[in-house]
Amino acid sequence: MVIPVLSSEIYRVSPSDLMALNDGEISGEADYTDEVVVLLGHNGSIGSTDNRDVLIKGRAVIRKALDDRLPFIPVRFAFIPANKPFDLLSPVIRAMRYRIRYYGSNVYHLNPKDIRAMKIERSVKTPETAYSFTHSGRIMSKQERKDEYKRIYDSIRDNGFSDAEPIDIMLCRLCGAKDCLNNGHHRMSIALELGLDKVPVRFSAAGAAPAFLRPVLKKFSTFELALKRRFRH
Repeated sequence: MVIPVLSSEIYRVSPSDLMALNDGEISGEADYTDEVVVLLGHNGSIGSTDNRDVLIKGRAVIRKALDDRLPFIPVRFAFIPANKPFDLLSPVIRAMRYRIRYYGSNVYHLNPKDIRAMKIERSVKTPETAYSFTHSGRIMSKQERKDEYKRIYDSIRDNGFSDAEPIDIMLCRLCGAKDCLNNGHHRMSIALELGLDKVPVRFSAAGAAPAFLRPVLKKFSTFELALKRRFRH
């Protein structure tokens, strides 16, 4: 049996989201020191719930958190890598990574301040830097970029941050070793501007680097992310 890979980061999640999960089992070879661990389901499309996320450790911790009315508790997410054990290419090459990518079933609620403090964003968006880089290759004028940012700002301000459009965090996205915010950079910045204390997040995953390489690759990816945040607009 394949041993699940843990997220590179610990996330502070609303305990009520976690209490709704069913209990699941993992390989007896897995030894997790984290108090609460959630295993992602394996769903081929956003919004699919055919394969549910499950709680594999920490039910008692969650109950106590609810009794104590804690808004968030630390959680580690686990996933089954979709690549082969010594496949070094899929976690690194974007096109290959996206071919094997899958999604968890549930939406979780996190504080956007916590997400920013984790430094997993590739860039920090503002009205001035909005949509200055897109994978679609579309070039927008400065005014178009500001207008689009304002449109999203006004929508979230007036209607709230919809659970139907959660931020996407991909586990071990960078080099198969470092979690990274994959989609939702503009909404993250807007949530912080508006002072929201919770945003919806869905986790996705694809492949992972071999276990013995992950510590080094995580350090490299952390450095790479810092450079992107500094120079990429």
